[in-house]
Order: sequence, then C-alpha cells, then structure tokens
Amino acid sequence: MGDAMNDQEMIDYAIGQAEDLEIERIELSLQLNPVQRDRCERLRVALHRLLEDGDWSEPPPDLAKLTVAFVAKNRRRPLPLFERMPVRMPFRWADFAVAASIFVAGVLTLLPAIQRSRDRMNQAGCVFNLQQLGTSLAQYASLHPFLPYPPQHRGDTHAGMFAAFLSEAGLLHDLSILDCPCNGVCPNRMTHLASFEQIDRVRRTDPERYRGMLCWDYAYNVGYRHDSGRFGPIESVHASHVPLLADQPDHANFLIIREGNSPNHGGLGQNVLFGDGSVKWFATRRIAPLDPDLYLNNEHQLRPGVNVYDSVLFPSKSPFEGNGN
Repeated sequence: MGDAMNDQEMIDYAIGQAEDLEIERIELSLQLNPVQRDRCERLRVALHRLLEDGDWSEPPPDLAKLTVAFVAKNRRRPLPLFERMPVRMPFRWADFAVAASIFVAGVLTLLPAIQRSRDRMNQAGCVFNLQQLGTSLAQYASLHPFLPYPPQHRGDTHAGMFAAFLSEAGLLHDLSILDCPCNGVCPNRMTHLASFEQIDRVRRTDPERYRGMLCWDYAYNVGYRHDSGRFGPIESVHASHVPLLADQPDHANFLIIREGNSPNHGGLGQNVLFGDGSVKWFATRRIAPLDPDLYLNNEHQLRPGVNVYDSVLFPSKSPFEGNGN
C-alpha cells in the first residue's frame, strides 16, 4: 500500500497545484489505497463547489473611476444629523423602562437575602464565641469547686469580671470573643485584660477610665441564694443543666432590665451557653418551666437566683448581688 498523504498534499492535488513528481506519487498512492482515494475525491468535489460562484459578469470599465469620485464627493460633504441616526433605534424607552424595573425588582429581592445571610453568619459567629468561652469556663471549673465568683465581701463586683478571673487563670487570651458579632466591636475594648484586683482598683479610683472597660456583649450567671441564706456561685457539679452565658439583655444603666429579648440580635432572641458546652437559641427569655426569665430571678428582680434552679444572667456592669431592690 502506498505512502499515506498528509492533508496539505491532498488539498494541493485536489485543486491542481501539486508538482509533476508529486502527482505521480500521489496517484500511485491513491490506486493502492481505496479509502484515501475516496477521501480525496470527496475533498475535490467540495473544493470545486466552493469555487463555483454562479455566472460571471465583467465589471463596467469605469467602475474604479466612479468609486473614487463617489468617495471624494462624500468626504467633503458632512452628513446631516438625521442621516447619521439609524433607521430604527435599537430599543424603545418602554424597553428601557421594563429593563430598569426588572433590575430594581431584582435588587430589592436580593438585598434582604444578603442581609439575612449576613445575620446568620453573625449569629453563627456569636455561637462560636460562646463555645470558646464555654471551653474556658469548663477548664476553670476543673481547677476550682465553683465557677468564677468574687470574694464574699465583694458583692459589688460587676458580673463582667468573670473574664478577669478566666484571664488570671490563663484561660482567656483573645478578648474579641467577648463581643457578639451582631452588636459590632466594642470601641474601647482592651487588648490585654488586667487582674481582678487591678481592674477593681481602677473602678474605685478612676471611674471615668473604668467606664471604657468591661464592655462585653454577654451576660454572666451570678449564682443564687444558697441554703445558708447568702448569695454564692454555681458549683461546677450543677453546671451541666444551667445557663452560664447569654447575649446581654436590654437595660437602663445596668440597674434596670427592660422587657424583651437581647438587642444583640435585633430583639429576635438570644444565644445561651449551657454548662455542658452546648449553645441553644431561645426566642424568649423563658429557659425552663422553673426558670421563666433568663435575666431576672423568680421574684422578677435584678438579683441572684432564689434557688439552684433559678438562673439569672447579669449584664457586664451589673453587680453580682444585683441592684438591692
């Protein structure tokens, strides 16, 4: 069987552009290779069809002169504005209005979806922060018989000082987790948390400076009235079934708790961290049948719980023993 032809040789042969020696070799190859011969014949027919462009007519002898004269004439005469305009506008104003309305409707539909997505992302960030704090509290409880709590004679200590106890124990390194992402970043947040005694000294000696501290977004469980009649902390043995932290409630100067859910999530509800490390979303302040209000005790006061089943979570600058009312 003859040597196979490449595509260029086959095209040259089909249109009659091959050299004599090449023609002899190609024809011999076609005789020995029926498949190649059939392919070459189909190529020749296709090429000749392309070259057939109908009847041929001679152009007028003065076509070039007429074309040059027409171009020269129209170069000197500027076209009027109406001749420059297309015969038909590509769109009508009605078409534009319809397109604009579709665009606006799409944007109005998309914006709420974007906002909902952002809210869900921030809420997930809040859950993550509480889980991180839950890990720190669990480690603290493994080292102490109770959760962070001030000395008995320091009941005026603010609830947000739980973070200072964690920091002193080496269990809180990133203060950003004390901010709920839905509530923005605390503008005066410290980059390093001092010890409990140092912060309490600032509270007593420099109130103006202290006001810029402890701006946490989370409320802390301040304990309950023990059998002795005195307020005390949650023992770690009870921590698995009670809330430890939650989004901070709406308040008036940290002394009065207003009605409604936490403002951290637009009043829709609050994330609550339990002692077993789980974080649950509650659309109301009712946590359990025996605990109807997360932010007030069962006597509807800003005071620690009346018993072990009465969990009360205070804003960061509310005293551990409440407002005394």
